[in-house]
Amino acid sequence: MATSTPTPRAGLRARAAMNASIEMPTGAGWRYVAGRIGRSLFTLLISAVVLTVAWYVALKLLDANAFIAKTPLDVVKYLFVKNPLMTMSPADIRHTLWNLLLVTLYHAGIGFVGGVVGSVIVSVLFTLIRPLEFMFMPLAMLLRTVPLLAMAPVIYLVLGQGAATAGFIGGVVVFFPLLVNLTLGFRSVSAQSVDLIRVYGGNRWTIMTKVAFPNALPHFFASMRIAVPGALTGAMLYEWLFTFQGLGGVISQAKTNSNYGQIWAIVVLITVVAIVFYTITTFIEAAVLAKWGPNAGKAVTK
Repeated sequence: MATSTPTPRAGLRARAAMNASIEMPTGAGWRYVAGRIGRSLFTLLISAVVLTVAWYVALKLLDANAFIAKTPLDVVKYLFVKNPLMTMSPADIRHTLWNLLLVTLYHAGIGFVGGVVGSVIVSVLFTLIRPLEFMFMPLAMLLRTVPLLAMAPVIYLVLGQGAATAGFIGGVVVFFPLLVNLTLGFRSVSAQSVDLIRVYGGNRWTIMTKVAFPNALPHFFASMRIAVPGALTGAMLYEWLFTFQGLGGVISQAKTNSNYGQIWAIVVLITVVAIVFYTITTFIEAAVLAKWGPNAGKAVTK
């Protein structure tokens, strides 16, 4: 059976179509970035207002004990107003929390990087070698159903105390959502794009680098927005269970000393940090998708 060979002009049109699918004009790209950043900042502002109001309302409705339950104003006073009943000055309190935050960010960073790198490698292998996915994806999903609180002591017994355990616990939180979403993104490549690559002699790796990776970018960044606060949660869980380091480790000490102001300050601080990193991830996503295009990797059809 005879097969048709693409003409040079048809080939040029096909290549232009594929390039158009992964790039945007500079002006449109910057407008896309500015729009995403503006919407993110507006959403962030509205969320902060809603959370603050909900905080006040919840404490009021629950008639919570003022000694334990602190309002946003109480946290501000704890961090910035001198209290004669406390031995530490507000500056010392902020300095202590900052140092504790750096430790937690170090632990979270190890887990975040390890989880992202591991999930990218495994999802690429799953995509290129289908039998691997059939064999190991059910096992990965089974492990995902095990509560992290139950898994953490086992990880601690195997790896001991240290950065490896902190990274592994945080990496577990990051790894599974990224693995599932990246594999889904790689699998959702359009048939037209795959055919185009194969017509010009491309192999599986060419399809992966030229089409699948751009196509998976929205899936990747959607998972990254979940992974960033997840890494912080994993790091604090490690610190709370096994060490006296970082923000997670100090919570137990603060509870023992009835230092509820510090507990609420830690909660607010880690929440703000998670939101900041979430927002930064959104900005990076906007910049990357402005280059590749919101419909990166998808075939252009007329």
